[in-house]
Amino acid sequence: MKEGVIVMEKEIKPRTTFELKANLALTVNEIQTLTLLYQPLIGPEAMSLFFTLNSMGGQINQPTQTHHLLLQILNISIDKLIHYRNKLEAVGLVQVYFTDEDNYVYLLKPPVKPQSFFNDAIFNGFLYLKVGNADYQTLKKYFIILEEEVKGTLVTKKFNEVFDTTALMNSNQILQATPLPESKEAKPGIHLEYVFNRETLRVLLKQNGLEEKRISDKLFEELNKIAFLYKLDEHELARQVFDATDAEGFVNLEDMRKYAKRYFNFVNKGKLTEVIEIPQASNLPTSKDENRRNSKEENLLELLSGNPFDFLKLKSNQKNPVPADQKLVEWLYIDQQMPAGVVNVMIDYVLKISDGRLPKALIEKIAGEWQRKNIDSTEKAMKQVEKVFEAQKKRETEKKIPAAQSTYLKTGRIIRQEPVPEWLNKPREIVGKDSLSDQDLKKIEQMKQLQNQILNRKG
Repeated sequence: MKEGVIVMEKEIKPRTTFELKANLALTVNEIQTLTLLYQPLIGPEAMSLFFTLNSMGGQINQPTQTHHLLLQILNISIDKLIHYRNKLEAVGLVQVYFTDEDNYVYLLKPPVKPQSFFNDAIFNGFLYLKVGNADYQTLKKYFIILEEEVKGTLVTKKFNEVFDTTALMNSNQILQATPLPESKEAKPGIHLEYVFNRETLRVLLKQNGLEEKRISDKLFEELNKIAFLYKLDEHELARQVFDATDAEGFVNLEDMRKYAKRYFNFVNKGKLTEVIEIPQASNLPTSKDENRRNSKEENLLELLSGNPFDFLKLKSNQKNPVPADQKLVEWLYIDQQMPAGVVNVMIDYVLKISDGRLPKALIEKIAGEWQRKNIDSTEKAMKQVEKVFEAQKKRETEKKIPAAQSTYLKTGRIIRQEPVPEWLNKPREIVGKDSLSDQDLKKIEQMKQLQNQILNRKG
């Protein structure tokens, strides 16, 4: 089973087979670590899957099994099973392989030790965000080991005080004493794709005076976790490393985390980062049309969810917006702490209905309304705008209904039609005679009858 090779997995069905390499002899401390530290991150369902797999791993006489048994034991669907398995993979408790025989192999891994858990920036940070400060401090106390203090002077002998190593080091036979080969299996814990360009960062670190011997894979791994948590690019990382490097040229990672967190809080006005799960694709195949539609919607959401200042510049034909418009966006994004996507949808909406202007009074009015309605995502903002235009079109449709309406409307009145954002222009929204509801048609018929009665009386 090779790592780093792209293999096309087949669709997992209940009868798809898998081989289980488990049966970990979990200690009481490891079970405590899994229950109190891992479970808040991945949830009880994923934890139950891990313990179930470990229990099933003791069956030596049945090397290959089907997923159907797992579904029956856990009473879940195949999509749920894959979702929970993905969580176990993400935190390093399960490694998944796909063989040439179209068979899966699940290799269970033990949890990291509590000290390693709390020293890991990702594990430690996500646990804090998941449970909050009070419960985090309580959980931490479960794993603090107080060493018994021994009074007196330490007189324990060192190895070289008991054994003569001179003869050993001068012997040619020392060359035959080779260490055990290192395991090719991944180390326990969380593994991340690099969120920065390693070579770019290497060059920047050297420019800042960091010696080549200090730039190691271990340093890059730790910097990657910090960059992931606090959204730092190569240039900001290099600056933070420089600030955390002591007089002897060592990078103090603890100071680095403090500086990164301080910088993140400054940029985000003290707003904490959020721990979210990335939606996973369903196990069921989709049609090409569905894929195309999903791709189009994803691109639209990505455009509307970008940086509000970049979006405003895009709407200004790639020119720097005027200071007044920039201040309005700053007020929405920073002072009101509205999500970027909500700000962008509001900008697009107001620009359309205000002939390319951003009136401050209108922006403030809409912002207050959306906050009261708890519109806190791009999707909710788009639905709100769509709802406004639907209500407007309904009013316009009612105004266009013929018959006795002419008695109540002034002659020659011009009905204003608001422009609509591009992303809201859909074929289904074009209102015509064929698209009127049964209720609207019934109203039209009633109005015609009323008009005929009025004309008959006049005659």
